[in-house]
Formats: sequence, C-alpha cells, structure tokens
Amino acid sequence: MNRRERILTTIDHRAPDRVPIGFDIVSPQKEQELFAYYGVASLDGFYRKTGVDCFSVWHADNAVLPRYCGPARAGIDTHDSTYGFWGKVGEHIYPLAGVDLETYRWPRWDDFDYSNLAAGLREVRARDFPAVSGHAGLGWLHHVQMRSYDYCLLDVLDDAWMSEYMARNRAFIIPYFEALFKYAGGQIDIIRADEDLGGHERMLISPFLWRKWYKPLWQEVFDICHRYGVKVWLHSCGFCRDVLPDFIEVGADILNPMPPYVRGSDPVEMKTVFGRRLAFDGGVDQMNVLVAGTPAMVRDEVKRRIEQLAPGGGYILGPSQVITSDIPLINLAAMFETAMEWGQYAA
Repeated sequence: MNRRERILTTIDHRAPDRVPIGFDIVSPQKEQELFAYYGVASLDGFYRKTGVDCFSVWHADNAVLPRYCGPARAGIDTHDSTYGFWGKVGEHIYPLAGVDLETYRWPRWDDFDYSNLAAGLREVRARDFPAVSGHAGLGWLHHVQMRSYDYCLLDVLDDAWMSEYMARNRAFIIPYFEALFKYAGGQIDIIRADEDLGGHERMLISPFLWRKWYKPLWQEVFDICHRYGVKVWLHSCGFCRDVLPDFIEVGADILNPMPPYVRGSDPVEMKTVFGRRLAFDGGVDQMNVLVAGTPAMVRDEVKRRIEQLAPGGGYILGPSQVITSDIPLINLAAMFETAMEWGQYAA
C-alpha cells in the first residue's frame, strides 16, 4: 500500500497495511538535525528512511494553495496564503485590534490566482501524498488572531458587532471555497482547518457562545467540502471536549492533535465514544514523554497509542503537537522505529 492509499484508507475508518506516521515540524534547525541523524539530504530521503508518511496538512510537500494577488499589507508577507493576506501573524499582529470593521480592507475571493491549483495538486498526488488545500480558519481562533483576546472576550457579548463581523467573514470565505473547488478540478483530498478553543482544563469561550457565533459558518464551509467529496482535518489542541459532538455535526472528519494530558482527551474514551465518526491524528504525549522522557518511555507510549487508537483504522500516529526543537533526536527516532515495528495490521 502506498502512502496516499494508507492515509486515505485509515481516515475512511478502514485498516490499512500499517498505522500511518505523521510528521509536522516547526523548526527548520530540528529538521536539519534529523537529516544529519539519519544521514539523508532531503525530506524524501528522510521519509524513506523512517517510514514517515508525511501527513502534515501544513507542509509545502503536500499542500497547494491559491496565490494571493491582492493589495499588500504593510509589513506583512502576503505571499503566506494562510495568514498573511489577512494582515495577521499568528498571535502577534492583530489587524483588527482597535480598527473598525468598515476601515479594514477585507480579503475577497478574487484577490487570488487559482490557476496553479489543479496542476500542483496532481503533482502532489503523483509523489504519493494526499493532496491538501484551503485553510478554513474562520472561528474563535481566527477571531483572536484578528483582534486579540483583549477585544474578543468582549466582542462575543456584542450581538450587533458579532453579527456584522461574521457576515463579513462569510462574504469572503464562502465564495473563496467555491472557487477553490471549482479550479482544483477534483484533485483535493483534504481541507485543513484550525480552531484552538481552550487550555488544559476548559474552553476559553463558552460552548453556548461558540455555537451561537462560529458554528454556523463552520457548517456552511464543511458542507461545501463534503459536497466535493473532500475530508476535513481539524486542529484543536486545547480542551474542546464540550463541543466535540458539534465538530462531528458540522463535518470534521479528522481531529488533531489528541493531547492526552488535556482534560477530556483520554484516548480510550475518545476511541470508544467518537472513533466511528472521527479519525484521530497525533496522540503521542509531547510534553511528558517526547520532550521530557526517555526512548524507553517513548516506545511504551507509542505501543500504548497504537493499541488504544489503531484497531479498525482511523488513527494516524504522531506527536500531540507539532515537532519542536526541544524534543531529543533519540526520542523522535524511537517514535518512528516503534511505529514501524508495532503498527502493522494483520493481513
């Protein structure tokens, strides 16, 4: 079974030949250290040496986005077709903080050149990866990145402001996704979305307010994705247990990153309660094991996650967050090696 088949089979809740291994890294230095550790010169060499299936919806290796061609944003790299065209930089630059809704220049669907999509996605598939596109960042996390917590925590109590704010987001995101699928020519396998809602113990916004303001637009966008036969990968790395049924209702297919140290994320319960409707991506304890543990602890953790989450398919193994620079190389190696050894399904 090739990499793309392996990943698409498992997120369709069927057992592939082995548990797919994900790889999502934020540190270029750590990536180079991994290359040196394995004696390879490229990502392709690294994948072949380790068995990693390159399931990262953020990585340039398997994600193709339309090119932003709209007006420049002062001091922002607008070539970043995930965040830059909004004028935001993670949780650092907030383009709507202290700015009224009329003054801000909202993106438009025709700010983008979609002509690269079909050929780029075909090339991804030809390299044996699932083809990923889009970015459905349109809920609470997007609001925070646009406005900052200082404003958002009060915004959600202002019905008039929130109604207008969400309407302006909708006016962009719906035609953007319609154009995305029109020009992709049926080549998209997975759409990416993110919605960080909480810390380790509770949500930062009440479930009632999340459902009132953000859920309807998620539903509309995910409905478009499913109309084109595309799976939805949703990242939510803090406490979100209270709205997991809502995630499923609006159409999330894959949940990432499954941090076992967050309340409400017990892997056995998650598999039992939600495993027929959600595939899981992640789950290997990053904080307590990959960063602070030993290779033996990593091996035990990987075996445990495979036993808990892999039966019947529906599990992509990886860290419970992206790979960071503070994870020892020997622990990463132990994760990859144990996944290859213990992740085989019975023939």
